[in-house]
Order: sequence, then C-alpha cells, then structure tokens
Amino acid sequence: MKITTIQLVLAIFCMIAVAGPALAETPGLSNLERRAEAGNAPAADLLGLSYLRGRGVEQDYAKAKYWFEKAAAHHGPAAMMNLGWMYLRGVGVPQDDVKAAAWFKKSSDLGWAPGQFWMGYMYQHGFGVNKDIEHAKLLYGLSAYSGFKPAIKALVQIKAEQDFETIHKDDGRAKDSDKSDNTKNRI
Repeated sequence: MKITTIQLVLAIFCMIAVAGPALAETPGLSNLERRAEAGNAPAADLLGLSYLRGRGVEQDYAKAKYWFEKAAAHHGPAAMMNLGWMYLRGVGVPQDDVKAAAWFKKSSDLGWAPGQFWMGYMYQHGFGVNKDIEHAKLLYGLSAYSGFKPAIKALVQIKAEQDFETIHKDDGRAKDSDKSDNTKNRI
C-alpha cells in the first residue's frame, strides 16, 4: 500500500495533536525548566510565554507570572514587558495600570524596543502615569529607531492627531475630540 504525502502529513499532525498534552513531560521542556531555574532569563521568559498562551503545556497564568518574574529577576527585559502586559490587561493578575507602567519602564530602561513602545503607549494614553505626549513620542522614537514597526505607526498616529488639532484649533473640533473616553484605546 502506497502512502501519499498528504496521508503522511495528516498522520504526523494527528500524532502531534494526541501527544500535545504530554509535551510537558518531554525532555526538551525539562531542559528548558532546568536552564530557567539556573537563571537563564530567555529560557524563563519562553516558559512564561508557553504557560501564558497554553503552547505545549496547559495554560496556567500563575506559572506564566512565576516564570516571567524569574526572568525579570535576571534582568530579562522581554519578561518585564510581558509582566507589564499581564497587569495592563488583567490577565492572571488584577488589572493595574500603575504596576503595568512600572514593568514597562523597567523593560524600556534596559533598551528593549517593545518595552519602549509599551511605555510610550502608557504615556500617550495616561495609563498608570501622567499623560505626556512628548515623552510618548520620545519613547516611540527610540523603539522605532530599533525597527519596531508598531512604534512607527504610533508616531504617525500622533503626528496625524497633532496636525488635526492644529488645523481645527479655532473651530472647536479638536477640543471636543480630546474629551473622548480613552478606555477605547486600551489594548
């Protein structure tokens, strides 16, 4: 009996789907945990992401937070940013803009472009910090300089909003648009 490529791919896919829950028992995961426990921040961050998203392991926000904190303790800027995101969204932790901003700031201060973007986001919208568009632009600029595309888009958005305000400053439309509820901007 001849097996076609499609049948072979389907068979492999089914084996992976059945074995998925058992991935937590694989030597690769044990090795990753061992490296993370030894202080390898990228390994701990990867474990945190795995638990946060339920990829290869059962989704567990408490374990995600544990591994992110472990990585952050070893100066892992990605994990610091991920902790900030958990607090910003209230995923596995109480929603807290001040704690989110604190974690984003730590990540940003280490030069992590996504962390700079998120700290800029916090300043742009006044979440957990005083609203400061100029500071937001500075942080977005640092992030954009590293090539982080969402920061480039954010800078373009701010420029467009400032141009709108300049054009319409005398007719009242810009002032009315500033009174909108900023919760729609929460990611």
